[in-house]
Amino acid sequence: MKEKKELSKRFWFTDLSICFLLVILIAVGFALFSKSKNPVIEELENAGDVILNYADDITGVKITNATPTSDAVGIKNMTKGQYFDFSVDVTLDNAPYIEYEISVVKDENYSTIPDDDIRIYLEQEQSGAYVEVFAPSKFTPLKKKTSIGTPVGSMVLYQTKRTKKTVDRYRLRVWVADKSLMEKGNYGLEVFVNAHTD
Repeated sequence: MKEKKELSKRFWFTDLSICFLLVILIAVGFALFSKSKNPVIEELENAGDVILNYADDITGVKITNATPTSDAVGIKNMTKGQYFDFSVDVTLDNAPYIEYEISVVKDENYSTIPDDDIRIYLEQEQSGAYVEVFAPSKFTPLKKKTSIGTPVGSMVLYQTKRTKKTVDRYRLRVWVADKSLMEKGNYGLEVFVNAHTD
């Protein structure tokens, strides 16, 4: 009987020790598992493309020895060098849409006409004819970067959103305002496009 009691005590002691060890092992295992991070798999997907195409090898417009002109004449002027044709090609791959901004940057080294005396005008081709998308205005540089990414010092002329593949054609015109006191001068602008999507 005494031997049975000792055996029973030993049995319970061994069982409790094993259970205690199992609880400790499970707790340690759980702690280690919860601290381990799941691997992060990154995939780079092409949202789409926005390409600025120039009709010629030049990337903007430069007016040379320009004289004051009324808005009515400047809007219709087709003199070579007074306007600049370009297109923006948009393709969508994995993005539902793409927003883009057309902006211009002044050529500081070339320009001799004050910004207040300049008129900038942008048209877009729609159904075979060019229509105004930016009314004649002076050059006014940004003081803050836009949400799309156009930098400080640029001037945004137009912003649009595209949900499918498109080719947008534009015509930029620049002239000296008729109220300018300058007899003649030079002015240069370079065209840029910035785009983004979610």
